[in-house]
Amino acid sequence: MTSLDFLLIYKDMERHIHITSSSQGEFETTVFLGVDKYLVQTEDMGIKTAKIITKTYRKGQILSTITTDYRDITNEPDLKERVHDLMHKQHKQAIKALHEEARTPSEYLNSVLVLLRRKNKKAAISHLEEALQIHPDEPFLLSYYGCLQAIVEKRYKEGVSTCKRAIERLKASVPFGEEFFYPVFYLNLGRAYLAEGDRKEAFGTFMKGLSYDNENKDLLWEIKKLGIRKKPAISFLPRGNPLNKYIGLLLSKVLKGR
Repeated sequence: MTSLDFLLIYKDMERHIHITSSSQGEFETTVFLGVDKYLVQTEDMGIKTAKIITKTYRKGQILSTITTDYRDITNEPDLKERVHDLMHKQHKQAIKALHEEARTPSEYLNSVLVLLRRKNKKAAISHLEEALQIHPDEPFLLSYYGCLQAIVEKRYKEGVSTCKRAIERLKASVPFGEEFFYPVFYLNLGRAYLAEGDRKEAFGTFMKGLSYDNENKDLLWEIKKLGIRKKPAISFLPRGNPLNKYIGLLLSKVLKGR
């Protein structure tokens, strides 16, 4: 799987889900952008104040507030209907603004991958720091950030720890099929180990990634650069012997099941 394949599948996971409820004088919508959850609430404050207030929350903190004053229509006979229409319009406006302002994790990751292809690692890590301010528990962003913490900032232990945390977050946040993404996560962790100078852990980590995708070009390239190859399962037979290949496949399945 290439970085592009990974990103395209990741984008497909980022469905924008809205769950809306309404009651007399109030609209409430829960919005999921990727793995992040937002709450949009619109409330009529009553004829005394003649204000409609919409607030957008994330983790209990107010991100934005929109206020409409409707004192100019308080004497209108159809006040109730007009206030309801104003509330609905303002509520939709707040949700639209949330989509436009809150870049999704995959949008950030796409920019990071472009910067990495251009070998601009310092800009990439700055971009990830910005992204993690908005999406602090996002596993894909954490994985790349941990890798660059080790490679760019020489914060080896912290980088390895961040990469490991990303794998744990992946297990918790992706309901099924997380194994598909493991090769990328183990690639980043292995590169963090390499930056630290721990070739043994790096090799073991790359091999763990290959147990999920034994044709991953990035993992195979990293192992090739290490100059290490797996020993044949049966040492007295050639590496290309069908029996060695078959046992190798079985061992990969065993590793994957750990």
